[in-house]
Amino acid sequence: MNTEDCIDRAALDRLRRVGQDELVKQMIDIFLDYAPKMIHNALAGEQEGDCLAIERAVHSLKSSAGHIGASAVHDLARRLESLARNKQFDTLKPLLRELETAFEQARRRLEELKPA
Repeated sequence: MNTEDCIDRAALDRLRRVGQDELVKQMIDIFLDYAPKMIHNALAGEQEGDCLAIERAVHSLKSSAGHIGASAVHDLARRLESLARNKQFDTLKPLLRELETAFEQARRRLEELKPA
């Protein structure tokens, strides 16, 4: 997925209808602050072999990514949540790397789309 396709613009348009550009800017800022913390928590859970910590972190990330339209992040978080819940540790490890990449792409695109 290229960077330009990684954000669902319809999600940003919904936010804009509710709270105009100011809400879009705030939600992007919140996501860009919050998501790295949740990814860090998921990676810490991986290091500790703690599927519950991973599940909690990606569950929170899934919700916030959905609100902001970060589709790839949302989809990976959803898959990771299910794998962690089912304790499929070896299967979720490579997806955590994909999650990091997807977030970085979303971060770059959200910075471009963020209202001034």
